[in-house]
Amino acid sequence: MKRETWFLKLAVIVLTLPVIGGCALALPHIWREATVSGGWVQASIQPIVIGMYVAAVPFFYALYQTFKLLGYIDQDEVFSLETVRALRHIKYSAVIITAVYAMTLPFFYWFAERDDAPGFLLIGLVFVFASFVVAVFAELLQKLLGRAIDMKQENDLTV
Repeated sequence: MKRETWFLKLAVIVLTLPVIGGCALALPHIWREATVSGGWVQASIQPIVIGMYVAAVPFFYALYQTFKLLGYIDQDEVFSLETVRALRHIKYSAVIITAVYAMTLPFFYWFAERDDAPGFLLIGLVFVFASFVVAVFAELLQKLLGRAIDMKQENDLTV
């Protein structure tokens, strides 16, 4: 592992650990508690938990693509179509995560309204906007890198 990317790879691993812990420990506990409570709590919390599990799949795929992207950087292949492809996959994963959490927002609202906990709705909005920001940033990097690759190829043909 080169020195340039070891910190970024470590950050990706550190980001992965809480999600794995949440999927393995916290979400099953929340599911059981909602089942015990029954009624409107169960009806509002269980779709949120299902959405979190569904969103975890593209999240881990995006992290895998991030590792591939960092590997390309290690190999000095930054200006290649593989890096653009990895950024595109990260963008699509972030869009899918945004859509999944946007679909769970009514359940966040329903729970916040019934439990009189308006901060709970903010949690759902943070999930939506954080993944949306990642999607926009990946799109921006993808376009910039695509233009840089085009300019590099044009300069290579000129010389």
